Amino acid sequence: MIERLLPGLSQLRGYDRLWLRGDVVAGVTVAAYAIPQTMAYAQVAGLSPVVGLWSLLAPMVVYAFVGSSRQLSVGPESTISVMAATAVAPLADGDPALYATLAAACALVVGVMCFVGYLFRLGFLADLLSHPILVGYMAGVAVIMAAGQLDRMVGIDVDASSAVGSLGEVVRSVDEWDVPSLVLGLGVLVFLFVCQWRFPRAPAPLLGVLVATAIVAVFQLDEAGIAVVGEIPAGLPSIRVPAVNLDDLVSLLAPAFGIALVGFSDNVLDSRAFAARNGYTIDANQELLALSAANVGTGLTQGLPVSSSGSRTAIGVAVGSRTQLFSLVGVASILVVIVFFRPVLADFPLPALGAIVIYAAVLLVNVPEFVRLRRFRPSEFLLALAACFGVIAFDILYGVAFAIGLSAIEMLARVARPHDGILGR
Repeated sequence: MIERLLPGLSQLRGYDRLWLRGDVVAGVTVAAYAIPQTMAYAQVAGLSPVVGLWSLLAPMVVYAFVGSSRQLSVGPESTISVMAATAVAPLADGDPALYATLAAACALVVGVMCFVGYLFRLGFLADLLSHPILVGYMAGVAVIMAAGQLDRMVGIDVDASSAVGSLGEVVRSVDEWDVPSLVLGLGVLVFLFVCQWRFPRAPAPLLGVLVATAIVAVFQLDEAGIAVVGEIPAGLPSIRVPAVNLDDLVSLLAPAFGIALVGFSDNVLDSRAFAARNGYTIDANQELLALSAANVGTGLTQGLPVSSSGSRTAIGVAVGSRTQLFSLVGVASILVVIVFFRPVLADFPLPALGAIVIYAAVLLVNVPEFVRLRRFRPSEFLLALAACFGVIAFDILYGVAFAIGLSAIEMLARVARPHDGILGR
């Protein structure tokens, strides 16, 4: 019974020492990649960068024991971070402390919803979003992510809340752009793509942000106007239940459902993809339980909602991860950084973190898949485009409902007019 609820235990009990080197190297490499990436995602969610690091700790430990995937990496993720910001910002009304509390409460609500789904065995809900819809949805999210980082790249303040509004405000404020911030951000962005092309296994985000930090420190560019992360709180997050009133909790229900659905879809799609490559199977309902536990863990430690990370998982697999021991090694590495290297984290330049988010956003746009859909079935290509523009036009949360609606219409159309063929010689 215990091993059924905690599949990670059976992995550890049957551990082969030949896997140890790969898991250790994968854990350290994934941690190096995740530290700057999740700090940037926390800023996407409207939170302090250190919250991104806090949101790695409990989820990675919990998933190592509860999850059914041997190689999936969990934690803050781009899409979920944007959705969390959309859910929390209207309720916080500019209060940073309330904002952080609401983000943690949102993670708890997501965790409870996933647990209810596990009890009722609703793992099949991952199939609600068809493949063309997901391709278009992720492209729309990428546009919103990139637009939200333009202000950091050019060193100005933007008040717009939509992607189109942010882009328009940045263009209109061209005379106010901070040239050093723009040059630094573009330099890091170019570095990331070149590093990914030439050295795909290297922790490009960490290398990029460390080089940018060194440049800012040597030339004292922070005094010239380049913004940095600033002081990182000492110590680790305490364990507590977020204190929110009933009205705010009710307001979080609808967006939390959208986050749970998209997060679970990502979780199952990523875990199934890597399981198929490496010869094991995934239990969709167990993944609901694992996602529930991960979000409850991050909610109790003042984090933000979490899901899987395809990029971090791919890096771990590329350098040799075989079991979830790599996640435990990654957590240990992150703890060392938080405890002993806070001054270095505080000097991370914001344009560099913005470049990391834009880099991740570009990777979300699967151009070859759009081309394949166009050649394979034009109607599915149009569905993908509709989902993409729906997310951009209606924002993330309404974009989820729009995407689900499109999937339902597509399914009904196929049922009403099923494909038939005539066999012949």
